[in-house]
Amino acid sequence: MSDEYRALVHKVSAFCDTQSERYRADMACGPGCSSCCHAWLSVCAVEEAQLTAAIAALPEAKRAELAERGQHELEREQRGDQGPRCALLDADGRCAVYEHRPLVCRTQGLALRYPHGVVPVSAVRERLPSGDVTCCPLNFGERVPAAQDVLDAERVDQLLGLVNVRFSATAGDDPTRRRAISKIAAAARD
Repeated sequence: MSDEYRALVHKVSAFCDTQSERYRADMACGPGCSSCCHAWLSVCAVEEAQLTAAIAALPEAKRAELAERGQHELEREQRGDQGPRCALLDADGRCAVYEHRPLVCRTQGLALRYPHGVVPVSAVRERLPSGDVTCCPLNFGERVPAAQDVLDAERVDQLLGLVNVRFSATAGDDPTRRRAISKIAAAARD
């Protein structure tokens, strides 16, 4: 894992952990909750490298299971089937590589700020001068966190983009390339 990516993950995780603790009573997130995992996502090169390394470190039987599930989800994704499901999601509703999950997965559930117009209107929980706030509909039923407790998702995306450009330059990769998590999981046997 690149040192810059590791530092970014550490910083984002520290913020997320603090907010999760501070707003514990307002959040439904917990082990086995997989509401936000019913999506087909893609990642940039630096996060692909992280996921690939995490998957390679799993026991062979677990890698085979991931490869099968990845292939299944990749085929469903290519057909445009209904009911997306992350290939990394185990049958028990837990992430197979939880400690190494991408930044988008680390931040889900929390209150996130995006620029105005990025988040679908139906998902906007609050409008701030600096952007729109969204969060998991299972969380913050009574209140949305104070502005200083909302993660600036736009800034996280910018930093990830910068880290990925630098990583891609070193790796000789295209910094705009994205790879489906399903495809990464399907390659687990390789």
